[in-house]
Amino acid sequence: MNPDQLRAYKRDKSKKFNAKMRDLRLKEKKRISDNQPDKQPDQQEKQDDQLSMEDLLVKIEENHSSKIDELMNNVDRLLDTKLDEMFNRLDIIESIIETKLETKLETNQPINRQPSIFFA
Repeated sequence: MNPDQLRAYKRDKSKKFNAKMRDLRLKEKKRISDNQPDKQPDQQEKQDDQLSMEDLLVKIEENHSSKIDELMNNVDRLLDTKLDEMFNRLDIIESIIETKLETKLETNQPINRQPSIFFA
């Protein structure tokens, strides 16, 4: 994912998150107003409602951070796997080159010599 796609993805996720939070706040306000008679809620009830919203926000943040951690672990695992594959391929290439070099040296053949244009 290139940087522009990543920014667009983050922007989209942020918009969805903000819309979801706005919806939750409206639902919470409606629930509170439906449960309350016309009197104003006292200070303790306000604090209880505020704590429940804070708890909700904390849970949402924890959920997002755990998902980010999970994604980062997946990315690290994939990178490690790809690096291991690359090193294995390099080892194979190195062994092939060593084998060919040993064979050339044993048979006393010149190694990748191009014919000289002076002797043509």
